[in-house]
Amino acid sequence: MDEKSQKAEIKALIERNDAAREAIAIHWHKLRHRADIPARLRDSIRSNRTWWFAGSAVFGLLATSLLRKKAPLPAPSRTTRKGLLGLALTTAFAFAKPALKTWLWNELQKRITPRSGPRRTSP
Repeated sequence: MDEKSQKAEIKALIERNDAAREAIAIHWHKLRHRADIPARLRDSIRSNRTWWFAGSAVFGLLATSLLRKKAPLPAPSRTTRKGLLGLALTTAFAFAKPALKTWLWNELQKRITPRSGPRRTSP
């Protein structure tokens, strides 16, 4: 081999070595970033704030609903009416409720909505 071809080959090897070093440095940086969990978490939170906020809100609601203590049953009231009269009054009120609601709704509509007749004008 002559000296020029050796120099060209050495130069090519040096360039190849530099390219390999750059590639290794890039891969090393990527590997360090993948292993750095707190930095990845910060990046994720910064880039997806709404998803993190919504997820934490849903998780909080689920946790409170699952970990909530059940309320104790209330003690039976002593003011309940017993007997035939109480049963009759309760049944009558239950049957009258829909009719009373309908009548009240119609009366409110009559008084609140404007009448669709001809309007009087003052002279």
